[in-house]
Amino acid sequence: MPIRPLPAPRPPGAPPGVPPFFDRYAHMTGEQLIAEVHARREQVAVSFYSMGLVLRELARPERYRLELGFETFEDLVEARYLTSRITAMKLIAVASTFPEPQARMLGVEKSYALLRYASIQGSARDAVRLVATNAVIEGEPVERISLRELVEAARHLKERLHPPEPSEDEGAARRAARALQAWLRREGARSASASAQRHGGAWQVRVHLSATDAARLAGAG
Repeated sequence: MPIRPLPAPRPPGAPPGVPPFFDRYAHMTGEQLIAEVHARREQVAVSFYSMGLVLRELARPERYRLELGFETFEDLVEARYLTSRITAMKLIAVASTFPEPQARMLGVEKSYALLRYASIQGSARDAVRLVATNAVIEGEPVERISLRELVEAARHLKERLHPPEPSEDEGAARRAARALQAWLRREGARSASASAQRHGGAWQVRVHLSATDAARLAGAG
């Protein structure tokens, strides 16, 4: 997934706990920012928020392209061994969304998981409100819910709000099941039900009907 550069300074509506980037990092040179990332990389568990702010500053085109000569921010991350692209994306997203006290309370992985959950609901910015109100997610308050439970909750929410479109094979199997069920019932098997099910990597149509209806159909044949 590409890492999209984020604008600076603080965007409208950002939580007040997120410092504007020109307060500190905007006055550093690109090389100083890279050195800052390397210095914090080994302590990412405790300094992840500051590292996210530094990476966000480096993600500006004025930094990675004009000052440091890289075509994309991803190229800079890889060439200067800053961190993985996925980790950079997470750190920037967390530091750009949460006030620092909230992010430190949750930790980077749980912060990012909550951000993903909130974005499925409607807006990633809602994650700040969920923490502030200690909202209940699938029976657990935010402060107590585990990372695994939060990831599962996000998956359940996505499946409920945005069900995946059926594949062409699945669609064909469902149409065949409806047509077969309708035919069986026209032939007198009122108990008949047909459904499309995936088995062994292939879609199948399975039929259920009463023994009486099965005997009637077999006798008619």
